[in-house]
Parts: sequence; structure tokens; C-alpha cells
Amino acid sequence: MKKIFTILPLLFLLCACSAEQPKPPADAAQIAFDHEEFDFGHVAEGIELEHKFKIFNRGTQPLQIFKAYSTCGCTVPTLPKTLLQPGESTTLTVQLDTSMKQDQVTKTVDVSSDDPDKPLVILSLSMDVENRHKALAEHSKAKFLTDAKCINCHVLQGVGLFGEELYKSDCAMCHGDDAQGGVGPCLVRDYSDPELKKHIWQVTAYGSKRKITMPGFLADAGGPLAKEQVDSIVEYLSHLEQKK
Repeated sequence: MKKIFTILPLLFLLCACSAEQPKPPADAAQIAFDHEEFDFGHVAEGIELEHKFKIFNRGTQPLQIFKAYSTCGCTVPTLPKTLLQPGESTTLTVQLDTSMKQDQVTKTVDVSSDDPDKPLVILSLSMDVENRHKALAEHSKAKFLTDAKCINCHVLQGVGLFGEELYKSDCAMCHGDDAQGGVGPCLVRDYSDPELKKHIWQVTAYGSKRKITMPGFLADAGGPLAKEQVDSIVEYLSHLEQKK
């Protein structure tokens, strides 16, 4: 009996020691970054920013990076090397355009690879963009909204939509979800005034006179919308006034 009680503590000690020992590295690729988040701090509107992330292969097998991408056209990642041998590294460069942005902004870059433990890593870039109404650069005209790098976020989401859905896709980002204003002015007004209703339609269709912050969304003005879609936006806004 004494032998049993003597052996049990020894077994417990052996188990504890073996549990504390680190597991040997898996025979696989292992992606790692020097950092996964970066804050640019306070920046001006209408400028190009750049930041670099270093990517490592800490594993024992080659690491295949499938893609580094962003859903926003203003955020462009460039990856010169997609296959890393064990111990190798590469640099991911991200360029970001602050045009038509203001206040706190966060953009992300997704990096996918064949790392079995971390197949997707989301890198984050944040900044505090100066209010563009205070310092709008000449090159930051409203046409940027329909340029190739901005069209996915500012235009394509509203294709085929009408009324409230179209407003929330193409207009809310500047005028607010409830149309109470944001980057753009408040659009909750008295639409019983036919002149006001006509003015809102004209600006939505053809843009503001100075074309600084508001582009023309009508197809005739180079925009993506049909006349019926512009009509539906103004009709939706007039209903907001009635609910007020």
C-alpha cells in the first residue's frame, strides 16, 4: 500500500512536467506579421497614404499567400512575393487615398494563405481625417465618387435599387441613414414646396453647381442612375418629412 502512495505523487509530477513542455512545431506553414494594426493619426483629406506590413513564414513548410485584398477601391495592397520558404519574409505595401473621407476612418486588408491555423488575417488601418469642408483640395472634386477606385463603394451598390434601398446604398454615406445630414446637408425638409422638390431633384440628377461635393447621379449627367431612380430618391425623402 505504501508503494502505491509513493508512486502516485511521482506519476502526478511526471504528468505535470510533460504538460508544461511546449508542443513541437507543426509540420506546416505559419504566417506571422510584424504588426496587424496601424494608426496614421490625424491626416489631411485628399492625400495618398502608404504603410508597410512585414509578413514572415515561421513554419517548417513553404507558405503560399493566396491573396491580399480590400473591398474598398481607395485601399490598394501590393504584395511582391506570394511564396515564402521557411524563415523568409516579404513586405506588403498598402496605399490609401483619403479623398472624400472625414473624421474617424478604418480600412482593412484581408490576407489569405495556406496556414492551417490562420488561413485569413485581417489587417487594420485607421486614421482621423480632417473635415474636407474646411480644406477641400482642388483635385478632390465630386467626380471622385464615380472614378474607378471609388465606384464600388459609392455607386455600384445602388445599381437596380429604388427608394429607401437606393438612398441607403448611394446617399446615406454622406447625408446620414436618416437623412439628417453628415458630410452632406440635411435632406429632411418641407417637400410640399414644389420649388424645393425640383431643386433637390436637379442636384441629385446633375450635381451641385460647383461640383465640389455632390456629383450628378443621373445617366444623362454621367452618373449610374435612371430618371425613375432619381425620382424614387426624392419621393422617399418627401415621405421622411411627412413622418417627422
